[in-house]
Amino acid sequence: MELQVLEVTKTGLRTCLACGEILPKRARRYCSKGCKEQIIWVLGLSQGLLKTFNVRYATFSFTEDWVILDLLPYWSVYVSRFRMRRTPGLKPALDLKRLILCSGEEWYGLLKTRHSKTSASLKMIHQNHRKDIDPASLIPKVVQRPKLSKREKEYLKLLDLGEEELFSDLLTQKIKTSYRKRAKLFHPDTGGDEELFKLLNEAHKHMLHWSLNPRYSFKRSLLDCWSYDSLTNRWSPPQGG
Repeated sequence: MELQVLEVTKTGLRTCLACGEILPKRARRYCSKGCKEQIIWVLGLSQGLLKTFNVRYATFSFTEDWVILDLLPYWSVYVSRFRMRRTPGLKPALDLKRLILCSGEEWYGLLKTRHSKTSASLKMIHQNHRKDIDPASLIPKVVQRPKLSKREKEYLKLLDLGEEELFSDLLTQKIKTSYRKRAKLFHPDTGGDEELFKLLNEAHKHMLHWSLNPRYSFKRSLLDCWSYDSLTNRWSPPQGG
């Protein structure tokens, strides 16, 4: 079962990180502000459960049929999977909320049967063990991304360069090569747009300077699911989100 968020559909359309619906035009990560706030609030609600189970790492994902919470406690060598079937018409966040509340009710129910808090947690973790899931798959990876201003992103488009090319050891050469190709298109002497040509020159100079003094941002996350790290006590959206 693979997560639906950040999925690229057959039509090439990206989907909402929170609900999996196709993103509206100009939307980058979420279909609406309310959808984003809802999933963040529910994931925050899960933190009490994660602390109860002494979780080191956790992930949240969803399919068309299930919402899935994978947990790796500090003391366990196995991942425990908690899941609940999706309710038709409901967003994943609401089904995740049901999963969290039902798991909490089950834990409190065990306390009423003379289980200690520790034994109640152990029982629930053990009965949901999944030995087929690699514990390392829950550990967020460090992602490095170029740190660009809005104008610098526009410069890249003008130079016809992708952000991934900013990691190249040959970046300076790539910028110069791209500039020469684009200059032939925009030069006024060949019928090009004079204003665009001026912007191209500006982009060329600025990005050459950037290549000598590159700036990057770093983020810990996973490729295809929401991830939790107890050291920061925060949930992070999937990479690319």
